[in-house]
Amino acid sequence: MKRVVIIGGGGTGDYAAFTLRKRGFDGEITILSADRDRPYDRPYLSKEFLRGEIEPPKVFLHDESDYAKERIELHLEQHVTGGSLTERRLTVAGGDDVSFDVLVLGLGGTPRRLPGIPDAENVLTLRSLGDSKAIREALGHARRLLLIGAGFIGAEVAASARKLGKEVLLVEALPVPLQRALGSEVGEIYAAIHRDQGVDVRTDTKVESWHTDGNRVTGVTLSGGKDEEADLVLVAVGIEPNLDLPRGLGLPIEGGGVRVDEGLRAAENVYVGGDVALHQHPVLRRAIRVEHWEVAKNQGRGIAGSIAGGHQPYTKIPYFWSDQYDVNLEYRGHASGDDTAVWRGDREARSFSVFYLRDGLVEGVLSMNDSKTNEAGGKLVESRRRMDPSALEDTNRDLAELASTTT
Repeated sequence: MKRVVIIGGGGTGDYAAFTLRKRGFDGEITILSADRDRPYDRPYLSKEFLRGEIEPPKVFLHDESDYAKERIELHLEQHVTGGSLTERRLTVAGGDDVSFDVLVLGLGGTPRRLPGIPDAENVLTLRSLGDSKAIREALGHARRLLLIGAGFIGAEVAASARKLGKEVLLVEALPVPLQRALGSEVGEIYAAIHRDQGVDVRTDTKVESWHTDGNRVTGVTLSGGKDEEADLVLVAVGIEPNLDLPRGLGLPIEGGGVRVDEGLRAAENVYVGGDVALHQHPVLRRAIRVEHWEVAKNQGRGIAGSIAGGHQPYTKIPYFWSDQYDVNLEYRGHASGDDTAVWRGDREARSFSVFYLRDGLVEGVLSMNDSKTNEAGGKLVESRRRMDPSALEDTNRDLAELASTTT
């Protein structure tokens, strides 16, 4: 009977383990997680848990007893330092080697630290449940939060902090937030939402110098020379994929990730999902790497399907969502802010969708308070049919019909 060893207790790892059991896999399943906490639902960390609206029992993906019930061995605070694919064994720091028949890597990433940021006690990053606990406690004593980076994590924390009544200064180096991913026009709307809620958004701005008192940051000087106070700092400028282990195992590293085939396989009996996977997507017909929770979860399910039922392509297109204030954002596909943006809906009411076209194909769709269009837009991405931009703009045209009939 096969033994599946999963490294990483995030979305890929946990969903792979439990889906294997649902698919009838009867072999051994072991999860080796570097985290001190059992697997948890990461989106809560910047929203409900951070605001104190829910407590850890709600955050965890499963009760502790569920792992024993499903015969899933979960080992926490396990740091895998190396191993051999030919010998099918892994080296664990401070422990015995672990053997495997099938290996699953869901390694995630480590928050990026910018040069020059002081290693102070009130300068934090957000990745783990432990991080969220620390930020939640610090926010209880803070008056003004300085956020470096206006991506989704930074924006969600900004929204949570404002809901808690904190002053928020949000500093973004780009001319508008999310410019590379969503384009300038969407970025302007995104920034306006936060300004309307009282966030001090400074775009095209960097920190020139840091002011400290002992082991604490007290403020910064921004580009342009203006001094700003802050008693808590969160750095949210993305992650570095955790690639040391796959590199040491000799797996193919490319484009900031581990290159995997259409079915998320990097080598014989080795599967990779989540933040570190550079996936040769069979629908989009190109290699993509996506750093979002829903993608990691769904790839875990896909990997389990291949292990239990035979290797198969993973065809689900990327999807993610973000809630900020009374705004719901949804995104399907994988596009760029440089792609042609086609708008549908009411920008002023903040109920619209944006289709991103490349060579006439819909590569992605972003929706703001417009879930129905986003779901239909996902079908357009999947269809790989050339679209007439005027038809996409026309709110009287049925998108589902377009997906099935346009040539």
